[in-house]
Amino acid sequence: MPYTPALNGTGIALMQKYKYRDLLETYLPAFEALVKEADVQEVMCAYNRFEGKPCCGSDQLLIDILRNKWGFKGVVIADCGAIADFYKPNTHETHKDASSASADAVLKGTDLDCGSSYKALVEAVQKGQIKETDIDVSVRRLLLARFRLGEMDDPTLVSWNKISYDVVASKAHNDIALDMARKSMTLLQNRNHILPLKKED
Repeated sequence: MPYTPALNGTGIALMQKYKYRDLLETYLPAFEALVKEADVQEVMCAYNRFEGKPCCGSDQLLIDILRNKWGFKGVVIADCGAIADFYKPNTHETHKDASSASADAVLKGTDLDCGSSYKALVEAVQKGQIKETDIDVSVRRLLLARFRLGEMDDPTLVSWNKISYDVVASKAHNDIALDMARKSMTLLQNRNHILPLKKED
């Protein structure tokens, strides 16, 4: 599942500091390739904010770019607690409560909340903040994803069920993960002039 700096979290207001050109030229190209070339089916939106809106409530990111420009048809999932960050104290505080935050997130393209805020969608419908037909758009995407995963099929017919846990957590897979972690380390700050590294004799 792609997890982007504009669609993922590295701090509540981090993306506020970046220009739109930086977003398009620096941050999004790798994720555009994942959507267009790798045909990913799920994208996770972020905790942080872009141009004054939480990323999980950004029509610019989730509708204009992700769905309309890139043609993404899959599911958008909020990072855990990201919708609550719309209204909780000391976070974005762009919305007054869970119902307004949840309605806005769904209307802006976030289909699923990894958290409990979407329980307030019932209240949001009652208050007229969102229509059931708007929620149906997300429900259709979510059901389609579940059907594609075989969750509605006889378990004996689903190829994923034949993969044993010892394969999932195998030594070979753990070794690949460790190798990737070692090769992708990034120094975030050059404190005390660590770089350039001195060659030891």
